[in-house]
Amino acid sequence: MNMQKYKLEILSYNQPVLIGGFMLIFSRRRVDVTDFYYKNINDTDGLFTIEFNSEEWAAQNLEKQCNKHIDIFEAKLVSIVK
Repeated sequence: MNMQKYKLEILSYNQPVLIGGFMLIFSRRRVDVTDFYYKNINDTDGLFTIEFNSEEWAAQNLEKQCNKHIDIFEAKLVSIVK
């Protein structure tokens, strides 16, 4: 197992119910979430940032799964160098 630290940035509507949906995606895959941030961009949009430890293939699958979510404008995966 080659675990790395990743960050997934999700641009979406500013809706608190989305937090539960994102965490459900991660918990179903038993991914270790290490940190979670939220930042308002404007009155209707927000940026969710989720940091987690995972293998590369699993992180890429999480990015694809988040991009399929109807309320998401864009999800971007970033590898964090230790």
